[in-house]
Order: sequence, then C-alpha cells, then structure tokens
Amino acid sequence: MKSLALLSCLVSTLAAAQQPETPSSATSPPPAPAATPAPDDTLAPPPLPPAAAPSAPQAVGPAESSKERSLRYSRYSMGPGGPLLAFTGVISGIVSGAIIGDSQEDNSDDDRDTRSFTGAVLGGLTLGTAATLYQYFVPVERNESFLVAGGAVAGFAAGIAIANSEDLSSKNRGLLSLLTTQAGVIGVLAATAGGGDVSSGDAALVGMTSLYALTLTALAQNIYDREPPGDTNYLPTALAPALGMALGGLLTTPLELESTRVLHLTLVPLGVGSVMLWLGSSIAEGSTIPVTALAGIVATFGLTLLLTSDPGVPTEKDRIRRADFQAMPVPVIMAAGRDNNSLAAGPGLFVSF
Repeated sequence: MKSLALLSCLVSTLAAAQQPETPSSATSPPPAPAATPAPDDTLAPPPLPPAAAPSAPQAVGPAESSKERSLRYSRYSMGPGGPLLAFTGVISGIVSGAIIGDSQEDNSDDDRDTRSFTGAVLGGLTLGTAATLYQYFVPVERNESFLVAGGAVAGFAAGIAIANSEDLSSKNRGLLSLLTTQAGVIGVLAATAGGGDVSSGDAALVGMTSLYALTLTALAQNIYDREPPGDTNYLPTALAPALGMALGGLLTTPLELESTRVLHLTLVPLGVGSVMLWLGSSIAEGSTIPVTALAGIVATFGLTLLLTSDPGVPTEKDRIRRADFQAMPVPVIMAAGRDNNSLAAGPGLFVSF
C-alpha cells in the first residue's frame, strides 16, 4: 500500500510538473500566424497583372483602316516610278523648248542662244512641274516609268522624222516633237493606269518588240535602199520603235512570258545578227550584208523560241522518276559454288516501287 501511494504521488508530481509547459506550447503557435503572412505576401503579385496590362492606348480610339490611311511610297511621290517620270518630263521639256526657242527668226547669234536657253528653261520647268504634280497625287510604278521613258524617246524620234520628211520649219519641228513626245508619255500612262505595276515580263516584251521593230525595219530598208541608188528616207525606221511598243502592248494581253526568256529571245538573235553584220561588212559588199544579218536574226530567233519553250511533255527521266512501280530486265552476276569461289551470270529483274 505504501508503495502504491508513493507511485501515485510520483505520477501526480510529474503531471503537475508538465502543466506549465502546455501553456507555453499553446502560446507557441502565435509565431505561426505571423509566418503565414509571408506566403500571402508571395501571393500578392497575382493581382498586379491587370494593373500592369494598361488599357489606356486602346481608349484613344480605333486604328485607321487601310482604306482610310493614306499610303505613300515617300513624302514626295505616290509610287516608286515617280522620280523617273519627273526626270522624263524635265528632259523632254528642255529638248523641245530648246528647239522651239532656237527656231525664232533672229539674225543675231547671241539672241538666238538666249532664246534657245530661255525656251529650254521654260519647257523644263513647265513639263517637269506637271510631271512632278502628277506623280505626287497618282502612283506611278517602276516598270511603268520605264515604259513612259521609252514612249517619250520613241515619240520624239517619230516627231523629228515626220517633220524632216515633210520639210517643216524649225518652229513646227519643235512643236511637232513636243506633241509626239507628250503623246508617247500620256499614251503609256493611260494604258497602264487603273491597276498595279506592269509585270517584268510584259515590260520586257514591249521593249523587245520595239527593239526588233527598229532593227528589222532598218535592215529591210537598207536592203531596199541599196538596190536603186537614191536618197534614203528614214521615216519608216524612226516610226518603227513607236509602232513596236504599240504592238508589244497588244501582245501582252494573250501572252505572259518570263523576263528571262524575253531576255534570251532578245540578246541571242540580235547578238548573232550583229556578229554576221560585222563579218559581212569586212568580207562582202552590197545588199548581201543586211540580208545575211536579217536571215541570221530570224533563224536564231526561231531556234531560241523553240529551245526556251516548255511544252509540258515529260521526258523519259521524268517518267522513270515519277513512276510508282518500275520493273526492267537486267543482267545479274553473283558469287556461286562451294565457298563462293565461282561466279554465276544470268538474267534478272530490277523492281523499283
């Protein structure tokens, strides 16, 4: 009994000794709530993205559509071919104005030079300003500007040739050259207006037909003029480039050639014709020279046209390459005999699929 009493006293003493520690353990959790704000602080950034994504620029107003926004190639022109058009207008005005100013009747050479200079300045300023204003408001593409320059040159040559054939005065010659030059410029602008740029193939085709018209007409006229001696009339040759450009413009409707093919069709035949013309001038005489050059150009053009064409017929290599299944007999040589010390040969079948 005494031992049981001692054991109960010992247990109660131990329980009493542990009672003060439980409140401290109960008060120890408060640091945990103090530590819990730390995760809350780490979770605080998620509300920031709505504020970080500013919607202020959207409140300015809707963006302009492509139709409402003014699209320009640069500050000074609507298209990439505008500067060349302005340059063409300035040069054509200077040349025509100088011719008109020089045609004024005056006995003094100093006054004549002054009038020629004045006409060149006025013509260049007038036509240059008109071309600059046009390209500022109307887009002129790059290939279109090349055709405009070619049309101006062809029109000027045609006007001078017509004036010389009709034996016009200097003033009328200048006026006629001015009119034909501007007719070439306006004609090209009118034919290419209302759409995008002229393709490189179409522009090259127009240039090729103009060059061929000049070359073939000059050779044919040389053949004709060599037979009966007399004065040479260069009117057909001078009109040929303008007519060739018009013909090339008509051919662009049914034809669509690549610029590289047009380049081959132009350089190869004309190169052969130039070589034959040079060789003929050093060996032969008379009308044989232009005849051989003309024949060489025509024959080479036909061969070049045939060799650069794509008929769309597959070749044997294309058929073999594209076929899904191929079987062909082949000779076979293989090792045979004991320990493969001999060779055996015979027919075999090669299958490709």
